[in-house]
Amino acid sequence: MIAADRRRGAAEVADKLIAWGEGWVDDSGTHVAEATTQLIDVARSQTALAPVLRIANDFLVELERREGVDETAIRESIATVATSWRKRLAAAAESIRLHLCRAIEGVEVIYTYSASSTIRRAIETHHAAGNWFQVVMSESRPGSEGSRMAAGLAERGVPVKLGIDAWLWGALEDEGALLLGADALLPGRWVNKVGSHVLVARAADRGIEVIVAADTTKRLPSGLAGLPRVYDRDPAEIVFKPPESLDACNVYFEEIPYNAVDRLITERGVTRPEDLRSGDVEIAAALTPYSHE
Repeated sequence: MIAADRRRGAAEVADKLIAWGEGWVDDSGTHVAEATTQLIDVARSQTALAPVLRIANDFLVELERREGVDETAIRESIATVATSWRKRLAAAAESIRLHLCRAIEGVEVIYTYSASSTIRRAIETHHAAGNWFQVVMSESRPGSEGSRMAAGLAERGVPVKLGIDAWLWGALEDEGALLLGADALLPGRWVNKVGSHVLVARAADRGIEVIVAADTTKRLPSGLAGLPRVYDRDPAEIVFKPPESLDACNVYFEEIPYNAVDRLITERGVTRPEDLRSGDVEIAAALTPYSHE
């Protein structure tokens, strides 16, 4: 289930949702009412992953616009919206990959945290072009997505040093750049894996440049930014069957101010946070009641 996916990042979950939209045209077992309920559940459950929320919203807007139309036509229109999103995200990913490669030219140590497909593509491209550098990162508990990314980079021949999360803070030295992705771009702040804020502060203390890479589909318009964001995950990931008096807090995401970032790189290149624009985005009527909870 897309709504319950807690192991993948924004780009991966967005890809799953797009694939659902493209494939629904052939899924005669899921009717419009059920699809609407599922999309509302995705939007409410994945508010920390901006592209997923925006795609779910656009699907819901299309369903509302097509209400009363033949169901086959509705499915085809959703597939068209999904394909449009796939093309948009692919074009943005290619542009941001090139901008990010230019940003890390000459950098000998790249620090990163958690797992960002945007950063991974840039690192792989930069290494394939013959540039020498080392990646320093941590496992990213409790999901271990950092370990998986580290293994994937190492399989491509990229020199990687991997440690536990607490180790990474002390591993930041007086050189290199800290590269971080973002799950959402909000007014005045951005969202990433919990632990990012302290790393950004440490980088500033050590004189290490902080670069955040995210395409503008992660910018939430005010109507969607008003939805309650869910940053907690299943406590069972960190402790199984805790005693009644144990309150297990498994927070995945946190919000970091833009003033802690040296460069924000989008598909447009280096971008000032105040210049981020998401355009006119229609908000689905099915989501507006939840934005005031």
